[in-house]
Amino acid sequence: MNKIAVAVALSLLPVYALGATSMTGSFGQTQNVIGVYGQVVGTPSSVSASDPNGSASASGGNTVGGIGVYANGVNSNLWFVHLGFNYAAGAAISGGSGTVNNNNASGSTSVNGHSLQFNARLGKLFAVTPVVAVGPYLAYQYADFKLGVNGFGNATYGNNALGGGVELVTNTGGPFDVDAHVGYLAGVNANASANTIDGSGTVSNPPSSGVLQLGAKGVYAFTPHFSAFAGVAYDRYHASYNYPLEAVSASATINEVRGMVGLAYNFG
Repeated sequence: MNKIAVAVALSLLPVYALGATSMTGSFGQTQNVIGVYGQVVGTPSSVSASDPNGSASASGGNTVGGIGVYANGVNSNLWFVHLGFNYAAGAAISGGSGTVNNNNASGSTSVNGHSLQFNARLGKLFAVTPVVAVGPYLAYQYADFKLGVNGFGNATYGNNALGGGVELVTNTGGPFDVDAHVGYLAGVNANASANTIDGSGTVSNPPSSGVLQLGAKGVYAFTPHFSAFAGVAYDRYHASYNYPLEAVSASATINEVRGMVGLAYNFG
């Protein structure tokens, strides 16, 4: 996590430089900012797997806290960039309704872990009215999920996805503005590993996950350079695989809903 956080911090430098040299006041209240926030994350999710020796399934989300940081920049031609990093201190699966079936045995267990995402968007806005701009963007996301089962071990899953979407921002001329986006990213590749009481190892060619993304936030400027904001974001992940020859299959769906409140500095 530290390496990713450092990479995000370094990435903010060119965004700031872009803003310092060519930012326009138009749409700058939501787009020429660096923000930090706290978040509450809910994850109504499910996972299942089976092989010739048995099967396992779990469902039920977790509600945990977390933090995040982001930077937006837009130039005089309304080309914009977004970089963001967020971390939630809890596993996507709570284990509260999980069941394990093997040799007619069943039980439940508790879990721990984390989820984190790094997001990058690059796009072009078009002013459709004096107060509203809309435009397409290209997007990249790296997501990392860790699931630890008490008394057993832990597993991690990392996912790289590329795609695009549409961004909408406002410039009302008053203290309140809105920023929203919707997009879809196709899974490119993934990595997975596990550490258990029996040893550790990696998973060969795990399936990557597509990501549906929705997000919106309202920004209120209480000084020319400082704003408060609140928003919500939703990411949906789904990955599955099936190997008929080995009679092995697995499927996972993670719904991550994030509510956030924070402060932003406007450098436009």
